[in-house]
Amino acid sequence: MAWFIFLMSLVVAVNSEPDDVIVQILYKPKDCKQMGRHGDIMHVQYLGRFYESKKMFDSSYRRNNVPFYYTLGVGGVIEGYQIGTKEMCINERRRLIVPSKYAYGKDGTGNIPGYSTLMFDVHLVQIGNSPPDFEVPIDLPTETVSEGKQDCQNPVKIGDMVEIMYIGSLPDGKVFDNGTTPLQFIVGAGQILQGIDEGLVGFCKESMVIMEIPPSKAYGDQWDGPVPQWSYVYYNVTITKHIVRDEIEDGDMGLECESLYMPENSGLNYELKLGDYIKLSYKVFDNKKEPLGEGVMRYPIGRKLVVPGWDIALQGSRLGQIKMCWIPSSLAHKIGTSLHLAFPEKGFYSELEISDILLTADNKDITDLAMETVMPRPADNDSAGTAKVILNTGPIHSEL
Repeated sequence: MAWFIFLMSLVVAVNSEPDDVIVQILYKPKDCKQMGRHGDIMHVQYLGRFYESKKMFDSSYRRNNVPFYYTLGVGGVIEGYQIGTKEMCINERRRLIVPSKYAYGKDGTGNIPGYSTLMFDVHLVQIGNSPPDFEVPIDLPTETVSEGKQDCQNPVKIGDMVEIMYIGSLPDGKVFDNGTTPLQFIVGAGQILQGIDEGLVGFCKESMVIMEIPPSKAYGDQWDGPVPQWSYVYYNVTITKHIVRDEIEDGDMGLECESLYMPENSGLNYELKLGDYIKLSYKVFDNKKEPLGEGVMRYPIGRKLVVPGWDIALQGSRLGQIKMCWIPSSLAHKIGTSLHLAFPEKGFYSELEISDILLTADNKDITDLAMETVMPRPADNDSAGTAKVILNTGPIHSEL
């Protein structure tokens, strides 16, 4: 009896895969200007995963984001692919669930074992020699696929610090950001694109995560250099460093700040947090303290309007406080920002003065209170003020 149950379980396991190719339409343009027909050359971007484990085994995004092409109905690709991409429109996205009999059968191939049910996320970017055509897509969640270490004890969570290497590309495969400099940030702190923030949660150090980010979680209606308005973007991200939230120390980020002035007896002890709308006066210096520029701006902290180093440095600051901060290269990169200030990406000093708090993150207006209570900034030669601290110019910018 036990053997019968065991044999039946084997039959169920073998027959658990679908009988036919399952096609799920993730997105279809309202106006299908061209549809794939028998004999057409199809240019696609795709992610190939095992259906059961969701582990990736192949992807066009790993090959410099160059689309894969084949002739529809003529061969050169597994039968399930041919079946699943019939009558597909340019810019359409489909998920294909392909049973082994329409894939690599009982023998398998390469890193694909026999009797493997496969899943492909396919994006048709071009047919034949026709130009790629990208309609404004619907707002889908960030899609992620990972390979590498995925079973660590402490996967990435909101509030953790990570360091990543990355490549950013457009739907047609064109790379717009090759990420030559490692980037460090606090996950969920608004220091990077929302899609990347969300996409890293749950993954581990040394994982490579491929992300498909919808416009609302990328650049939206902002034209940002080579990224058109309302464009999907794709990021290949490798997590090279991970520090859990409770173990983060000031030196981990490479960011170092010292307070040059703190108002005393102002009666306002409010500490800045993400989302507070402030007026900021700033001065920028190179690594030798030579001035590069200065200005005044109003902006909400953590909304990617400035370099990540500023957003981090300003949190916990108080109205009227003045800080001198070394912004390392990892926090000087402008990925995901809409305001491009001429800051050196190899690192720089910033003198930051919180001139006013216009509105708090919870919509509390404390401007009047701030104007009444804040102490004026002392002159540089005012002996009654707090002594100005000159930062050590030693090891903190050894990378230069």
